[in-house]
Amino acid sequence: MPRPKGSGSRTELVKLAIAGIDAQIEDLIAKRSELAKLAPGAIGSSPSVTGATRKRATVTASTSSPAKKKRVVSAATRRKLKEAAKARWARIRAEKG
Repeated sequence: MPRPKGSGSRTELVKLAIAGIDAQIEDLIAKRSELAKLAPGAIGSSPSVTGATRKRATVTASTSSPAKKKRVVSAATRRKLKEAAKARWARIRAEKG
């Protein structure tokens, strides 16, 4: 089936979409730098990327929080949860039947 006139190929559309996203990234980086100038004491006030030199702009936080410890559930609590789940499913099956 022929394509209607005026429709570009898929690769052209993807290239245009990427160009649009790059333009938006540059605009956002410019706005961010303006806002950073207004609040010099703000966290990460200097941008970690430059718009024209990087294809993909990623701004990361300078400090990362430590990973939380995994919670351990006791055997008694697991048994209670298992019994409660069984009771819920039994109730659901009884309502259907």
